[in-house]
Amino acid sequence: MSPLTRRLKDLYLTGHHRRVRRRSDHPTRHARLMLEEAARRRPGGGVLCDVGAGAEPSVAAAAWPGRRVAMDVLAGPGLDLVADGHALPLADKSVAAVLLMEVLEHVAEPTRLVRECARVLASGGHLCVTAPQYHITHHHPADFFRYTRQGLEALCAAAGLRVVAAWATGGALLVVFHAIELNLPPKSRIGFVALTYGLFDWLDGRLTGHGNRPGAADAKGWALLAAKP
Repeated sequence: MSPLTRRLKDLYLTGHHRRVRRRSDHPTRHARLMLEEAARRRPGGGVLCDVGAGAEPSVAAAAWPGRRVAMDVLAGPGLDLVADGHALPLADKSVAAVLLMEVLEHVAEPTRLVRECARVLASGGHLCVTAPQYHITHHHPADFFRYTRQGLEALCAAAGLRVVAAWATGGALLVVFHAIELNLPPKSRIGFVALTYGLFDWLDGRLTGHGNRPGAADAKGWALLAAKP
């Protein structure tokens, strides 16, 4: 591949991923909404602990007005802490918010992780969670669970957290779309997403309210905002 071809490909993929992040079911969109709401509910910022942050800068965390502490179990650039979320290396009541964006499915003991999040949250602090109800098996570094709204609410209740809001992040049409695109070869996937994602997203909104219309019986995933009393 020539340098010019590689450059054009990189430019296209950059725009492609930017467009994908703007779709209604992308976790980043919902994480931003929850962080913005958490900041409104508890003004003054404070520390945001981004658990399972990965090595890339967090687009969602830009919505938080305070300091972000990025943590992951695997070492990588841009991380502040390398640690297992089952035992967060943070003091009790030391952070204002915790973000778990597409993390819970990769955790062997989710009840333990959510209790750890509750432990490090200050009174009035918020836990922001996105989690899939549908997704292909994906090992980062492992893949254990999928979640319903009731399952996420039960995890929070067991940790002493009060659910403030919860909503589906996509309905049945987007479940179908992702069932197709996530099982395609990488090259075919890019074209399929570019050509059809917008249509499926629009239909999902019109027909199911992205999984939130009364009577909708399926969801791509869930966003949940909980507070510590």
